[in-house]
Amino acid sequence: MSTDKGQVERATGEGTDLWRLITAPTIWAVHFLVCYVGAAIYCEKAGRASALLPVTWFVAATTAVALLGLGLVFLSLWRVRGFSVVGGDLNYLGNTPEERHRFLSHVSMMLCVLSAIGVVFVAMPAFMLGTCR
Repeated sequence: MSTDKGQVERATGEGTDLWRLITAPTIWAVHFLVCYVGAAIYCEKAGRASALLPVTWFVAATTAVALLGLGLVFLSLWRVRGFSVVGGDLNYLGNTPEERHRFLSHVSMMLCVLSAIGVVFVAMPAFMLGTCR
């Protein structure tokens, strides 16, 4: 159903909500905790001079899972944004529910990008360091 302005009407509760907004930073935070706590436990048990190869593989696997999750969240937000953009109109002037959904999907997509960068930066020390020192 369309309105006078050519915008898509959306039923309440569909689209981008606050849960989707916090999903990407939550994935980033969980990845951070899992990587650093896992590395700390390994280094405490194995000793300071031990090689970080097992930690590197663990961080690589955790990073792959986190980036996959962020990609899936980004794709779902892209679908919401793609559904809600009508005629290429990206202006947020009317304060309508449709424009709020579009705005939240854009913000959430940018948080996915920022979180992916954060995940990569969290993983970098595991690939650059050779020992637990």
